[in-house]
Amino acid sequence: MRSDSDTSGEADRATLAHLERLLPRVSPPADTFDRILAEIQPEATVIPLRPKAQRRVVVAAVTTLVAVAAVIVVALVGGGNGLRPPGARAAIAGKSDPAVTGEARLYGSTSAGGTVQLALHDVPPAPSGHHYEVWVLRRNGGGQMEAIGSFTPTSKTVKLDLPLPGAGDYVAVDISVQRDGGSPLRSNTNLASGAFS
Repeated sequence: MRSDSDTSGEADRATLAHLERLLPRVSPPADTFDRILAEIQPEATVIPLRPKAQRRVVVAAVTTLVAVAAVIVVALVGGGNGLRPPGARAAIAGKSDPAVTGEARLYGSTSAGGTVQLALHDVPPAPSGHHYEVWVLRRNGGGQMEAIGSFTPTSKTVKLDLPLPGAGDYVAVDISVQRDGGSPLRSNTNLASGAFS
């Protein structure tokens, strides 16, 4: 005669096998386990093991946590905005400072509520009395770039998730050096830029 623990063990193995079939085989980043723990620890509670009645609760909780962890891994490996792939990417190259590199990713740019994710490396401090402004260019925007956000870096690595000004076919991104309290127009000094493809 089969015990409840044998049946629940088979159910767990079946659930894990099903998840393995659904998820692609990828190598997650080295810090994936730490990031998963950071996501699930605030919601996890320790349930002391007691007689068989409570073992089912523990197995159900563990199965749920495994499923949540699998979804988080897919989101982290897929990068960025949930499980959606970016609509376009731009390699960022330094202009006024050639050391600056990075990438911009467009998400949902053809409808309202789209965003651009910007990851920059080796960003120098903004000159005294200045800050950096992020601009985007639409294909049919009459050649006018639109400001979507500004920043003053506190480290050499900058990650931003900025809302797009509306739906459109975006072709370029630019980071300009702007005077604090100065003109709202884009300056002629570019820290870095890139073209979407």
